Amino acid sequence: MTAIDRLQELTRPTGEEDLMAVRYPAPRLSVPVKPAAAVVVALLVAVGAWAATRGGGDEGEEVEWEQVASPTEVGGVVVVAVVGEVANPGLMTLNEGSRIADALQIAQPLPNADLLAHNQAQLLVDGQQIVVQAVGAAPPAAAAAASDSGGAGVVSLNSATAAELTALPGVGEATAAAIVAHREANGPFTTVEQLMDVRGIGPAKFEAMREQVGL
Repeated sequence: MTAIDRLQELTRPTGEEDLMAVRYPAPRLSVPVKPAAAVVVALLVAVGAWAATRGGGDEGEEVEWEQVASPTEVGGVVVVAVVGEVANPGLMTLNEGSRIADALQIAQPLPNADLLAHNQAQLLVDGQQIVVQAVGAAPPAAAAAASDSGGAGVVSLNSATAAELTALPGVGEATAAAIVAHREANGPFTTVEQLMDVRGIGPAKFEAMREQVGL
């Protein structure tokens, strides 16, 4: 028997090969449910965000916001009267916080107007009357009620009548009556600042009349 015949004899199937075959189970891929769900949700969120940015319109488009003033930005107004040596006498409405200089600018004082008689930095109060006189003219009669310690043009808080007090800027009949009532109830004023103790007179109104009152 040749070597080739011997080799063929050894490699000839015997029918027992199937018995000797070993079959291993196929490996299974196991993925935990919760982590897998989290990954899916994250992917969906990312896709949604990308779609939103792509569908937002043209790139570089700016959104215009309407500018609306808040109620606190809107101030009040005051109505004052300017009479005397001015080209435009009468009532005028100005923003709250305006000063005598603003009212005079609208009224246009005449060349002979005595502007030094007014504190142009003084704040205006509602109901105030500004009398612009000619240079050298006498002060108005009501405002000329002399005080015991002051000169002409100063209204005495301790001796002026209610009618004379109405000549003060921002002082009407009700406020004048309140000043007289305060004087009668508490005695004479000892300082002009005590005017702010009178009902209806606050810091702004007091500043408007401060230079025109005395004791």
